[in-house]
Amino acid sequence: MPNDVQVRVTFQPNGRSVYVLPGTKILEAAARAGLTLDTPCGGQGTCGKCRVQFTAGACPPRDTETRTFTPEQIDQGWRLACQTCICHEAVVHVPESSLFASQHQILTEAQTDQAADVLPAIHKHYVELPDPTLASDAADLERLAEHLHSPLRTDLSLLRELPGLLREGGFKGTAVLGDHQLVDFELGDTSRECYGVAFDIGTTTLVGSLLDLTDGRELAITSRMNPQVSFGDDVLSRIQHASESPRRRDELRAVVLQAIGEMIEELCRSASVHRNRIYEVALAGNTTMEHLLCGLDVTQLGQVPFVPVFARGLLFPAREVGLPIADRGSVYVFPVIGGFVGGDTVAGILATRLAESDGPTLMVDIGTNGEIVLAHDKKLWAASTAAGPAFEGARISCGMRATHGAIEKVVSNGEDLHLSVIGNAAPVGICGSGLIDLVAELLRAGAMTPEGRLLPPDELPASVPPAIARRAVGQGDGNTEFVLSEQCGTVREARVTITQRDLREMQLATGAIRAGITLLLKQANLRTGDLQRVLIAGGFGSFIRRSNAQRIGLLPTDIHRDRIHYVGNASLNGARWALVSTPARLRGEDAARRTTHVELSQDMDFQMEFAEAMIFPEA
Repeated sequence: MPNDVQVRVTFQPNGRSVYVLPGTKILEAAARAGLTLDTPCGGQGTCGKCRVQFTAGACPPRDTETRTFTPEQIDQGWRLACQTCICHEAVVHVPESSLFASQHQILTEAQTDQAADVLPAIHKHYVELPDPTLASDAADLERLAEHLHSPLRTDLSLLRELPGLLREGGFKGTAVLGDHQLVDFELGDTSRECYGVAFDIGTTTLVGSLLDLTDGRELAITSRMNPQVSFGDDVLSRIQHASESPRRRDELRAVVLQAIGEMIEELCRSASVHRNRIYEVALAGNTTMEHLLCGLDVTQLGQVPFVPVFARGLLFPAREVGLPIADRGSVYVFPVIGGFVGGDTVAGILATRLAESDGPTLMVDIGTNGEIVLAHDKKLWAASTAAGPAFEGARISCGMRATHGAIEKVVSNGEDLHLSVIGNAAPVGICGSGLIDLVAELLRAGAMTPEGRLLPPDELPASVPPAIARRAVGQGDGNTEFVLSEQCGTVREARVTITQRDLREMQLATGAIRAGITLLLKQANLRTGDLQRVLIAGGFGSFIRRSNAQRIGLLPTDIHRDRIHYVGNASLNGARWALVSTPARLRGEDAARRTTHVELSQDMDFQMEFAEAMIFPEA
């Protein structure tokens, strides 16, 4: 089976590089690089919002682009990301104006009648105070407050150190402030050294972003597996483990905090930033992840009615959880909506401005713990559905994360299947996006029934192309195995197959999301055809092909694909925005309280809808 050689495309100004098959649109390549471009026309090439510029390796323009750009702009390499494909190795510059709003708004507030720049909770001011005299003998803290034109509070430990710090610096230094709180006082002018870290705490993966709080710029980003997967690959397994004893609960807390601490150190090394200049960490995760990270009891989350310990956002000293940042730094944990709908959903609502949607809008975060939010008539409904880890490559016989050697794309040319493998390597497994592609192609080819049965060789229709039919291998137990890649004798290459059990896992995951969407729409008396926009959130969501997600029923099939938009890792984007903007943080808190939580497991129609959603749609 063909395994096409991939080419490298580098996106500037962030310098991220990815490998893609020739013929891949820039829009999709950008999504793989973690960049979500603005495509309000759904990738039809009519709005001209996704403008990018080739600085090397430009490919010929299409007719839509020659109508959009002048001949001079075409010669300068300007193209539409939704129209032009990557032909060979290339370097593409992405202007800030082409980024989807959820990323652009991290840097500044949206421009309104009262424009607001970056307004983080933590900020710094360099001060030069007059020395105290008999005629001016105000208390040290009052002298500083008067100079800053703001009343100040502080903790007792800093108050003990403040007299010495002021006099050692000749009453000159940098005040670290947060909401009328004197967080710290530093010798010299350190006002430009003010940083924060935003985290998306996923069930399967952790992603961290280091931001400059003076201007909102991202300086570094990193990700890794959530080490809690060793205690169970879903939230219910971890709840059960943590509920057995306080010691086991502490185990789950300790491993994730250690990983977060290591990621902070990694970010600091990457950006040449000292950890003592990081003053705040913003954390967004589902309800279980946030509870476990804080060391809270999760026993009640495993019992009906699934009541969380807290709802409003938490703010506490970083030293209480041992994170390696400034001694007096703080941690902000996103608010929880209810049940298993947690801070990551709130962050997504914030990042996409979902609460301000004009028409019916659905946001779906596809992952281990799938969250769905519906916005209609200024109202919000949210639900969580246990999709399971199949989309992350877990519980799949040859499944793996989207990393080196993973089959991340499967395309049929009508005769055979072409595989795209991350890193141009020999395939060693398949990740979630590749699995969705494969299931869609098997359905189109007729090699699998709508009920999810992989047909054995002797039952394949004559319409199935011979090259694809040869990949179906009957097993002794009566089941069929589909071979994607045969082992060729080298150490790194492996035999990659999909089994009937793997397909059942995909059915369960897809059915859970699909049933959740149906029931949430019922809350607002809407049908899928009424939706004006569907937003696909989550790091994984950016890699799936809309047409294939619709073919398997993961996304609504009766709306045009131009209504489906990728919004990237909205949880991380929301955490970033809340870190650099206090008004945005307050909007997130407000959205959490306004959202109606829908507990799907208590809906009388859930089992029926879930059973129906397990059937793949007819073509």
